[in-house]
Amino acid sequence: MEARPELKHYHLHGMDSTDFLRCYFEAECVFRDESVGFVLETLHSILAKGRIKGETVIDISIGSFVHHLFDLSEYFKEIIILKLTEPCIMELNKWVNTRTGAFNWNHASKIVTELKGISDPDCSCEKEEKLKETIKRIVKFDFSNENLTDPEVLPPADCLISAWVLEAVCQDQQEYIRNLRKMSKLLKPGGTLILIVNLNCTYYTVGNDRLHAFNNNESFVKKNLTDKGFVIGSCELFDRKVVSDLIDHKQVMVLSAVKGNS
Repeated sequence: MEARPELKHYHLHGMDSTDFLRCYFEAECVFRDESVGFVLETLHSILAKGRIKGETVIDISIGSFVHHLFDLSEYFKEIIILKLTEPCIMELNKWVNTRTGAFNWNHASKIVTELKGISDPDCSCEKEEKLKETIKRIVKFDFSNENLTDPEVLPPADCLISAWVLEAVCQDQQEYIRNLRKMSKLLKPGGTLILIVNLNCTYYTVGNDRLHAFNNNESFVKKNLTDKGFVIGSCELFDRKVVSDLIDHKQVMVLSAVKGNS
């Protein structure tokens, strides 16, 4: 039996940020329905209720994707993005600054505009420009710090969105709990946390590298949120339909929860 290759860790070893986008988010990729379509449709449904709004969003996510922020740019005045690695910051800056070789997110912006009942292709381009204008800062952070952006202290946000990052960096339940607590400090009491999570996942593949993922489940995530005083508002699940050995998750979950005032 062939030995399983040693898993790498995103925050320690890095990954090819361009390959990551192509593999899991490109218009023709096999995971498009879950990583792009389901995420955008669910976020649109959550935001359309009109309960989540304010001045500032903080995004803490793996990689350099931006599609999960398109709708949020319509409800908030500024978005601050936190990233763990320099390559992901560079990849993101290429798109924000419309540089040569930037990833093409037109398929995602088109979905967002169509969800609003608009089919004009010019509107999807306007959606991308709106997001670029709303992204005010990209800041490097480190989970080993109690204040993630140390020495800088960010004012608490009205909304915190996090996609797939906790599974990428956490080794066990205790580390997950600690990092979730640190993240929650960036959110105002009464603010909304939106988590995008792969459930029952132990690895994902980028290029020739297989990377570690913390294996969690729906009940574990919900329990840790409620233990920290969050009130869960919505939870939507997408069952994996793709047969591929690139990643071994069973479901994708999009969950929203309001931070308690205590």
